[in-house]
Amino acid sequence: MEAEKTSNKKWKIPVILFALTAVVFVLPSVIYMIKNKTVYNFIWMFTYFFKAPTSKMDGILNAIMFFGLISLLFLLYFVLVKNHEKVFKNVKTLLIIIGIISLIFVFVIPYMSSDVYSYIANGWTAAHYGENPYYVPTGEITQRTGSLDPMFRKVANCWRFEPAIYGPLWTSICTLLSGLSFGNLDLALLIYKLANTIVHIINCLLIYKITKKKLFVVLYGLNPFLLFEAIANAHNDIYMIFFILFAIYFITKKKNIWIAVAFLAMATAVKYLAILLLPFLIIYHVREKDIKGRIKYCVLAGIEYIAILALFYSIYVRDFQVILSVLGQQEKYNRSLFFLLYYFLKDSNMNIVTTIQAIVFIAFAVFYIYTVIRLLLQKEIHFRGLIRKYHVILLIFTFIVITNFNAWYVMWLFPTIFWFRGKSIKMVLNVSYACTIANIMNFALFSEDESLGIPYVFIMVLVTVLLCFEKKKKIVQKRK
Repeated sequence: MEAEKTSNKKWKIPVILFALTAVVFVLPSVIYMIKNKTVYNFIWMFTYFFKAPTSKMDGILNAIMFFGLISLLFLLYFVLVKNHEKVFKNVKTLLIIIGIISLIFVFVIPYMSSDVYSYIANGWTAAHYGENPYYVPTGEITQRTGSLDPMFRKVANCWRFEPAIYGPLWTSICTLLSGLSFGNLDLALLIYKLANTIVHIINCLLIYKITKKKLFVVLYGLNPFLLFEAIANAHNDIYMIFFILFAIYFITKKKNIWIAVAFLAMATAVKYLAILLLPFLIIYHVREKDIKGRIKYCVLAGIEYIAILALFYSIYVRDFQVILSVLGQQEKYNRSLFFLLYYFLKDSNMNIVTTIQAIVFIAFAVFYIYTVIRLLLQKEIHFRGLIRKYHVILLIFTFIVITNFNAWYVMWLFPTIFWFRGKSIKMVLNVSYACTIANIMNFALFSEDESLGIPYVFIMVLVTVLLCFEKKKKIVQKRK
């Protein structure tokens, strides 16, 4: 009995160290808020010395601190994943710990991304001004009123005169959350972060309901990348994950295609990417039917999906401008393979870039349609096999088709990660680490220059390859 108590205390140490590291990570933000009482004048780049760097050495030290803390968090995370049975005795305790850690990350002031301020502003546009954010950008309201609303103050310049680009359900959520802030940006930021925290914990519970494994709850709930992007930076991708997990739960556990399709339509009404999963869920549900029955269900489920999506769009959409705004995102280049082409050819021949982009997009569409049709005609269909094929499509879309890649897009891989092979799960975790520490160039140079997208891509790819190679090397050595 005494030995068991000693063992339990031993395995509490990684959890305590993880929490303490998170506190150190949060500390500069807390100190800033205590001194300044507001995020209004917070610099876009986080600094571990509580002031803007004044020399190259300051920037390098910032980069080292960021790299060290993120790496330590991931190291402790992998220890917790590997020893989850010893560390977490039951799911209730695990969820409480995830909740506490998540609340620590709530107090990180967003950096490396200012998207949450655009969410707040678009929601305020609808809640306070009664304007449609798909047609009236924040910059237009500022020009009209002749003053800058504090709720619009931290919107990135590139978004001030652009309408909302996300789905209508997300705009409705933003309207509600921003409306609760009563025009106080600091309160609005806290509300968005707390809402994301609640969604994060619900996602963890859903993952356990679906998989019945604590391993996957730990893998998702304590991943430093997710805590950083979903809670510290408050990205809306976590809501898409939320609705996708509900769709998967109802299709796998309740065998209810209609509720599953409804939730997937809601996921698409947050971010359009979710549409890629639709055929795979439908095909799984109709796997025991003949080809005529499969086609019938596909048509009916497709009609339901479009009807629900149209219902959400009817709240805001008056014409095709919304669709054009979304497609316009493919004309932006950032931290992607296309960015390399764009950066080196933008002053000579952009036609090459757009031609290659069109070819890649068409090739992807053909491959996607071919895969779906082939699966529809397949005799034996298993959920794990379907999801793995979806995973391939999602990887291609995320890392090859998209021209405007951002680190938090890796979140898209997590709702279905639980059916991947072990090496694929490790690859996603490696990528989540690599795309987080790739930001060190911004810290080192204290710059947001677009050219830093080039070293970002190289660092992300290099770190991922090195980590995967090291894992394979260890496996080979063990076999010998």
